[in-house]
Amino acid sequence: MSSKLSFLWLQAFVAVARSGSLQDAATRSGLATSTLSSHLQKLEAHLGAPLFDHAKRPLALTANGHRFLQHAEALLQRVLQAEAEMLQDDIAAIRRLRLGLIDDFDTEVAPELTLELARLLPNCAFEHFSRPSHEILQLLTDRRIEAGVATVPSEGLAGLEQRALLRDPYVVVVPSGEPCPDFSEPRPDLPFLRYSSEQHIGRQIEAQLNRLRIQLPHRMSAESNQALMTMVAAGQGWTISTATCFTRAKSLWHGLSLHPFPRAQFAREIALITVPGSATILAEMLESMLRTLIHSRTLEPAVAQVPFLEDHFVMLNSDLS
Repeated sequence: MSSKLSFLWLQAFVAVARSGSLQDAATRSGLATSTLSSHLQKLEAHLGAPLFDHAKRPLALTANGHRFLQHAEALLQRVLQAEAEMLQDDIAAIRRLRLGLIDDFDTEVAPELTLELARLLPNCAFEHFSRPSHEILQLLTDRRIEAGVATVPSEGLAGLEQRALLRDPYVVVVPSGEPCPDFSEPRPDLPFLRYSSEQHIGRQIEAQLNRLRIQLPHRMSAESNQALMTMVAAGQGWTISTATCFTRAKSLWHGLSLHPFPRAQFAREIALITVPGSATILAEMLESMLRTLIHSRTLEPAVAQVPFLEDHFVMLNSDLS
């Protein structure tokens, strides 16, 4: 057996083992399918044993593959940890940062954040991703980014570390001047407009309505916050959204009114989420910058426009977990 085990082979193996598909792993890793396949073939030849049952779809690990995966993941984690420890005291030494930011912060937070990061990390290869929360979490799980800002899902964040940032309350958004809708007697002329169930925000809203046994006719659903807010501002319906989403639609404020959620109030938690092994100094820097920008660019303008948000739309104490 050759002693020259390639680190790239291990990365390719873990990526394919996690996804169960060469094509999916290639898409997530940014490598060609042929490159991943070549790495796997060389690793299996090096070990002298098949790690996958290549006749099955999705790809299934062999018994040897399951055993080797535990060691490969542990080794990759040790390398990441070693890299992080080397950066603990020198932020300027960071050479790569891939950051995912929830798209609710596209307008008010992202521009200043990216500008400040470019200034503080002149020698860093920086990639910024703007995605819905569920896609940010997938990027983190796949280790395609080191840090992300997203909604914390109800099922938790196994294998990831989080620093709480913001309590973002759910509110009722109606055309300007309209009263809060009576959930028990939906108005045909002002239907309920939904967020897509593909998104965390849509699923959280539907879960709350189900808990309260509220059934509302289906008129329209959309992934786009701006599309929903535009429909509401035009008098085409009403929606349940969050204070952050309302802030994002600042250009439409003249056509919108907000009401507290009329029954059991609920909120989503937005956090800075990092992969294990990330440099603490980097996470601390990102948290500090995000807190300052979210407070001044998102929270304060919303509370000034809608005073009842003051006790509900608040920054959270950091609880690293």
